[in-house]
Order: sequence, then C-alpha cells, then structure tokens
Amino acid sequence: MPNFNRRTFKRRTVLAGIGASLTLPWMESLAWSAGQEEAAHAPVRFGALMFANGVNPYEWWAKGEGDQLQLSKTLLPLEPFKHDISVLNELHVFNNTSGPHWPLFSNMLSGAQFKPTLIPQGAESIDQVIARHTGKLTPVPSLVLAVEPAESGLRGGVPSVYYGTMSWSSPNTPIPPEVYPRAVFDRLFDTSGLLRQQSVLDAVLEQTRTIDRNLGVSDRRKLDEFQNSIRELEQRIARATSEDRLEGWRPSLSAPNLDRPPETLPQDVREHMKMMLDLLLLAWQMDKTRVATLIFNRDVSHMKFGFLDGVLNDQLHAISHHKDNTEKLASYQRINQFHVAQFAYLLSKMKQIEEGGGTTMLDNVVLLFGSNMFNGDSHDGRNLPLVLAGHGGGVLAGGRVLNFENSGEEQQRACNLYLSIAQLMGINLTSFGDSVGPLVGLI
Repeated sequence: MPNFNRRTFKRRTVLAGIGASLTLPWMESLAWSAGQEEAAHAPVRFGALMFANGVNPYEWWAKGEGDQLQLSKTLLPLEPFKHDISVLNELHVFNNTSGPHWPLFSNMLSGAQFKPTLIPQGAESIDQVIARHTGKLTPVPSLVLAVEPAESGLRGGVPSVYYGTMSWSSPNTPIPPEVYPRAVFDRLFDTSGLLRQQSVLDAVLEQTRTIDRNLGVSDRRKLDEFQNSIRELEQRIARATSEDRLEGWRPSLSAPNLDRPPETLPQDVREHMKMMLDLLLLAWQMDKTRVATLIFNRDVSHMKFGFLDGVLNDQLHAISHHKDNTEKLASYQRINQFHVAQFAYLLSKMKQIEEGGGTTMLDNVVLLFGSNMFNGDSHDGRNLPLVLAGHGGGVLAGGRVLNFENSGEEQQRACNLYLSIAQLMGINLTSFGDSVGPLVGLI
C-alpha cells in the first residue's frame, strides 16, 4: 500500500492515473505536495456594502472587546459575529465632511475632492485599484452592484451619477452599478458573448497588423497600448471560458447552486437585496471575481421601508432628516437595523462555507459595511459609521472597537484604511488618496 500520509504526489498525477480530464473538488485530506501548500490557501476577497443617508446617531455605537463587546440596538444583528468584526469610529473622507449629498457618496471609496462640474470628475476607487491586481486571476475583474439604479442627467447642478455610484475606474469614469440579478448571473456564467467577442478581437488584431508599418512613433505607441488592452481582454476571455485548475486551491463550488434569475427586477426590496447578496456570494464561492461592491440604496434615496414594523411609509431620505422627531428617529433606527441584518445574512452564509485549512470564507474576506455619512439630518460625514468584517486570510482580528477620535486629523482619514486593505490584498501600494500611511492598529 502506498503511504498517502507523506502527501508527495501531485494533482495532475491523480488525474492522469484515473485516465480522465475531470477536475476534482478541493479535498483537505489531499493537501498536495509540500511545495504546494501555500498555493492551496484560499484567496482573500474584498467587498464594500454601503447604504446611503446615514444612521440614527443615538443608536449606532459599540464598546468593549472580545466576549465583552457590546453592540447598540442597530448593530445587534451582528451579535453572533462579534469576534469577526471591528467597529471603526471617527474616520472620514478628506475634510469634506458636511454639505450637500453628492460629494459624500461618490468619493466614499476614492477620497477624491469633487467640484461641481458638468463632466464627472473624481478618482479611481480602491475596489478598482484592487481589481486591477486580482482581476488578472479571475474571469470577472469586479462586480459593481446596487439595488437602486444610478440616475442619468443632472441633479443639483452636478451629474446625477454622483448620487448612486461609488466605484470609479478612472477620474472621469464612474461605473454605473448593475441592478438586474439576471444580468449579474449572465456576466458570471454566460460565456457565449465572450466567445463572439473573441472573433471580433481576432479581426481587429488582423487589421492593426496591416497599418502598423505605416504609423509614426506617437501613433505606434498608441497602437501598442491598444493591442496590449486587447491581449488582456483575450486573457480574460480565456480565463472565463476555461476553468482548469490542476494544482493548488480550488473553489468550494464548481457549478452555480442558484437558478438563473427572472428577467424582470424583483418588486420586493427584501427579495432584491437577498438575491444580490446571494449572487455576490456565489461569485466569490466559485472564484469568478475577488472584488465586489453593493449599494443597498442610493443617496437621496426614493426607497421606502414601510414593510418594516413601526416604520413610516415615507422615503428614506425624508426620514433621515429627522430634526430629532421621535417617530422619525424610531423609523430611521429600524431601517438602519434592517440594513445591518442584510449584512449579517451575508456573514452567516460565509461562515458556513469551508475553504480548506480549517478556514471558512469569512476568514478569507475583508468586508467594509456602513454609510456615507453619520447623521443624515445634518449630512455629517465626520464620523463615518463603518464596520469591518472578516479576517483577511488570518491577519485581521475581530471583537474590536477602533476609535480614532483623539488620534489627530491625519490618522482619521478613511484612505488610510483603504491603503491598509490594498496592502493586505498583496498590492504594492504606498499611498492612496489623501492617506498618510496604513491605518494604525488595524493589522
């Protein structure tokens, strides 16, 4: 009998031995040869899940640590996960911490200073910085999702897209989020369009070869950049249409465990949110992407939450301007708690997904959750209500309250947090936005 406890065989040997081209599921007992152990670790994913219009400031707090961590009524749905979360206090984006809605959402993940221009002007957001790094390894670089669509045109003299986007691929390119669950599902699993695109790329490359020799130096450089972008797209298509993984870590799921969603939008907000969370989870479980953002509701939200007990049947935006009205504050708190419950639902699912080495998906993610302002009544963005969940592959502790109230303005910059997350994801980044360094005490 061979001594399998020595674990010196390779996966491709197993496949060749059974005379098949099938791909085996990940099995911890087959921890491949000594030189393969690090490659067998699950990748770290990054996600940002945000809701607009702030929180009831009287019911968003946490204190203590570890088993003694106490959570406010709004944060109570996170009680089962208090060892997996850190509550962050007194972080903000620049000193742009009060005023109209529009600069406080679009710069949430970028730290950009916005001006009231007719053409969108911001900065690349941290999710897209990370996606440029991790997207080389997955079929889809990132998912940008929402439950309410971004608006078009102008609002308040600025592009309406500012109110419903937080992902930017360049200073002038906000990414409108996808709100249709079917479109998200098809992007993850329907490769027929990519294969058609491949044939178009082949024709384009053939045409560029015929004009290459007639170009000047400047135009040749532009053409080279264009051809490189095509090659990157070709590589992405190849990854999307081929799932061969003969060595190292394997996703815990090899085929979708969800049906293709209906073509129309869900009419129930609760169903819509759950569907988007399930799709995000599925994308990570199958390693289709490692970066995702989800906006539960856009700024100046038209969404109503009258389906919740004790909540006024009014738009969230109007409720957030509570003027300390008792009834509005009660509705505000219940809506906030509903959003926290959606986050807790995702954490619960992640904690049930085993990813080898005694870890779960929750051990291998960095999830940022919260809102784009603190008190919606005053548009106060000084103390962003933020919760960080997951363990980032084992480097992030939980059960903490990280309070930067007395740390000085430079240590209160949210971009310090984003820089830390990017470095945790393996990106050689020394600064981001207005960061002055990694967030002190995070890792």
